Amino acid sequence: MNYPAWDVPHIGSGWVIGSIAIFHVMISHFAVGGGLYLPMAESRALKKGRKDWLEFLPNHAKFFLILTGVYGAVSGVGIWFAIGLASPE
Repeated sequence: MNYPAWDVPHIGSGWVIGSIAIFHVMISHFAVGGGLYLPMAESRALKKGRKDWLEFLPNHAKFFLILTGVYGAVSGVGIWFAIGLASPE
């Protein structure tokens, strides 16, 4: 069998893995930052009595969890799938 099993013309499989990994790292940094932002924003809204923030934060938290959970998981699986195709042994 000829290795690698999967060859991407012009850019190579390493660039595909790298581009998926960059996207995955951007999502993970967003997850860490959002994980710090949400409780800090809620505590600040409670201290200052900002009802508009308290109404906004549950919607933002739902968006945040869906974005980081879905895109983070899919891009993580995509990295391993691309690695498995690029170097099968």
